[in-house]
Amino acid sequence: MSKHNPKVISAVKSKEVYHALYEAALEMRENPTEAERILWEELRAGKLGVKFRRQHIIDRFVVDFYCIKNGLVIELDGDIHKFQKEKDFERQKALEGLGCKILRFTNEEVEGDVDKVLEKIAEIIGSLN
Repeated sequence: MSKHNPKVISAVKSKEVYHALYEAALEMRENPTEAERILWEELRAGKLGVKFRRQHIIDRFVVDFYCIKNGLVIELDGDIHKFQKEKDFERQKALEGLGCKILRFTNEEVEGDVDKVLEKIAEIIGSLN
């Protein structure tokens, strides 16, 4: 049993909300940002020793990447996030309230040095196991 176990993985109270989120998640999977594409190539197929999902629904949110085993959410922030800090803070608090651990990286960090990002992710995974 891991030290970090989320209470809720993906429960959505309304079928309508889930359907809308699912459609949005599919669209985001089909049209990833360059940073999402780069990081997904490194996270997929358990390359870091754990399985990640991309564009995963948790409660009323679609998170960029999610490791169920550790309750680890990885969010990539593009330029839009500079203008929605309050919204991101509230979202992060809600996800943490569900037991998730949140890691944030900028698109520039991923595109500029994905190996450094992967080292940080591996370090966090190691601390959660």
